[in-house]
Amino acid sequence: MPTTATSSSSTRSNRTHRRLARSGIALATAAVTALLATGCTDNVDDAAAPAGSATAVRPVFTITDDGCSLSTSTLPGGVVTVTITNKGTVPNEFEILTENQLQIVGEKENIGPGVTTTFTTALEKGTYYTACKPNMVGALKGIQKITVTAGSGASVDSGTAALEKRAITNYTAYVRDQVGQLLTGTQAFTKAYLAGDVVRARELYPVARSHYERIEPTAEAFGIKEAGDLDTALDLRVQDLAADAGKKVTDPSVLKSWTGWHRIEADLFTKNGSAFKFASQADRRAAADRLDKDTQSLYNLVYGKITGASGAFKLNLADVVTGASSLLEEVATSKIVGEEETFSHTDLSDFKANVEGAEVAYGNVAALVKKADADLDAEVTQSFKDLDALLKKYQNGKDSMGNVTYADYSTIAAVQKEAGQAPKDSAYTRQQREFSDEVNVASEALAKVPGTILH
Repeated sequence: MPTTATSSSSTRSNRTHRRLARSGIALATAAVTALLATGCTDNVDDAAAPAGSATAVRPVFTITDDGCSLSTSTLPGGVVTVTITNKGTVPNEFEILTENQLQIVGEKENIGPGVTTTFTTALEKGTYYTACKPNMVGALKGIQKITVTAGSGASVDSGTAALEKRAITNYTAYVRDQVGQLLTGTQAFTKAYLAGDVVRARELYPVARSHYERIEPTAEAFGIKEAGDLDTALDLRVQDLAADAGKKVTDPSVLKSWTGWHRIEADLFTKNGSAFKFASQADRRAAADRLDKDTQSLYNLVYGKITGASGAFKLNLADVVTGASSLLEEVATSKIVGEEETFSHTDLSDFKANVEGAEVAYGNVAALVKKADADLDAEVTQSFKDLDALLKKYQNGKDSMGNVTYADYSTIAAVQKEAGQAPKDSAYTRQQREFSDEVNVASEALAKVPGTILH
């Protein structure tokens, strides 16, 4: 249920009424329903959107177990907010794709059964498609053509245009830098892993992954053969794969088709005899080689060495804006319950990387927000400071390379262990609830950004 946007002080005083709630494997939240294009949005104030924008249209996207559909086939260009309702029995994902259906313009993941949320982005004139993806894996369903007509033609002054151009340029450079570090970090990790240096590989695992976690929503919007295929290859969780197949997480066919970081995590952090252990060194090498290859493909894509499904890698202002919000959605939908790092429990390192990435993304548009609404900029900035302070409480030292380390998440939270049953929110520890509350506050602040600067 969306809630009404409030001031920062009243938001904080009512945190306990906005706890994160889980449905199935998805984290449905009334408070974290306020993310932008690739995120979720709790409450985007209509008043914050430009006059005459598409926000006022409020189309409805309805999901059932049989498919999904949008209540209209035509929208005016500009800022648009879609109300999404999942009437099905499994978690689902909402996507808007380009005309060739090869690039994700925006998405809202982990929409739990019975959940109603909203999603905000800016669309230019053109042809798009909406669709849903049950359990966030597999083929798209309910693909529907949407025509976006010319909007109000809102213009910006030269100073604003310069700030927008700088934000896109700087964030593009940041994404490329992180992917470059991801490539070298991954190669160091797989080298230690294949050498059988378990201690070193476990130490390198969260360090290398942090570079991906900082820019994941941007990386997953693009692909080689189709939108999101690299993210699926690199970061797929076995829980989602099994749910899509209707099988157990330990089913041999599920494990055989599983690739990426988490497949190696399962082998590296489980005990001998576990169903998640590889049967041979040849299997380990195949998994490591595939991870290196897919990471190299991501590097080649963002550096323009190859073209992807939708052409050359190129970001726009909406990508920068949504980079911040959807990273916090990552925290809300998988980090809080320990679903992301279900074997290693290095979730707090991921959490920190997500927050860092969100801070950088927002930092690139902060001048635009401050110019339009200084109070909102102060609210967002303070929410990041609070999240950083909270995370600092759980630092427990440094690794051999000097990187800050964090407490094993399973020691402070009720978590999903080895892809098993996810804890209900009623089982959350005090620390988990504190994290949930701070994420809520930051998400609600970021929810106001698209209507403030997108046009």
